Amino acid sequence: MNIQEKLIFFQQLIQCNHNLPLHSFSPDFVFVHSDILEDVSANDDKTLIILSLEEPIRKHVENQKREPLFIDDHLGMIWIVAFEYHEDSLCGIHALGPAYSGRNSYQMIKKELDKHNLSINIRTKVFRLFEHIPIIPTNQLFQYAVMLHYCVTGRRITTNDIQFTEKASQNPSSSEINLITEEHRGVWMAEQEFMNMLREGNPNYLDALARSYSLSDGPRFDTGDSLRRAKSTSIVLLTLCSRAAIEGGVSPSVAYTLNDYYMQMIEDSKNIAETSTTCSTLLEDYVQRVQQEKEKNDISGQIKSACDYIAIHIKEKLSITQLARQVGYTEYYFSHKFKNETGYSVSDYIKREKIRQAKLLLSGTQMSIQEISDELSFGSRSYFSSSFQKETGLSPSEYREQNIKL
Repeated sequence: MNIQEKLIFFQQLIQCNHNLPLHSFSPDFVFVHSDILEDVSANDDKTLIILSLEEPIRKHVENQKREPLFIDDHLGMIWIVAFEYHEDSLCGIHALGPAYSGRNSYQMIKKELDKHNLSINIRTKVFRLFEHIPIIPTNQLFQYAVMLHYCVTGRRITTNDIQFTEKASQNPSSSEINLITEEHRGVWMAEQEFMNMLREGNPNYLDALARSYSLSDGPRFDTGDSLRRAKSTSIVLLTLCSRAAIEGGVSPSVAYTLNDYYMQMIEDSKNIAETSTTCSTLLEDYVQRVQQEKEKNDISGQIKSACDYIAIHIKEKLSITQLARQVGYTEYYFSHKFKNETGYSVSDYIKREKIRQAKLLLSGTQMSIQEISDELSFGSRSYFSSSFQKETGLSPSEYREQNIKL
């Protein structure tokens, strides 16, 4: 099969689950093919996609990177881009998208579009396009990126090889700081201290967060709904935690998967107390993961990739066969290499990570012990309870009683 035939087959596979269009460009960023645009020569139609893609793609190519690019654009839409090369010459660019990962709202997009002087014709097309954009979990999008790259290049990679668009620095310049009120100056400094602690995995992060809260009542907007405001504030905190964790060494694929998971927990909260508890849980989770990454300095890239895969798929029933295939090793070699580098057998490491997640669910949610056992694919409540007690010295019920946050 040539590249075009592979892309057609790949697109047919994706269409079984999601209506995710594929767009192809020449190296000069001229449209060659699009699944959704009837007339790819129309300027308005080209603007819809080029508006989001051209700048990050050109920067990626200029930096001589060939790995797939994961673009989270200013409208909150996600694109996956693969690059077709013949020896050292770029032959084509293939972009899959757009999609949402569940983190964005229609109103946010409308507000963002209002900043641009777009014609009525373009705005109408944009909103019509938005109505059909699928919501796809981030970890699924990462797998699509790996598959698209393989179709275009024939090379196998892991999700750790995916490149991400760089975010603009969040630190204001000295001239901007001078425009901030004294109150905002104190809040900003406290938030920077908090973010630095998250990046370092510092367990004293709560002190810095408390100082930030003591200086501000939070975002100053009024939706007329105190629960909605609490959720919105929590989402802001979650976004900051995800970025800080990535800067602290956590794999972007793990951080984004956690982001999606806790985003759903925040949205499902029935009251402000539940929202607050979810924030405490996610903070603890992110800090623990940064701490774990700091301890993995001597671990090879392939084993670290396996650990990331376990973290992303912790709810599933995992096997040595599955993990060995994921990193391209035989089961025997993978098992020995994993034990030598982590100090744990594969099965013990998986069980340890599931117990760590169970602790967070026991202390930070109202899920029953049976529900937690099912959530983490332990197979039975009795096996979950015995495994938990062996790891912690406490039964799940005893641990919850001593650590409950609700």
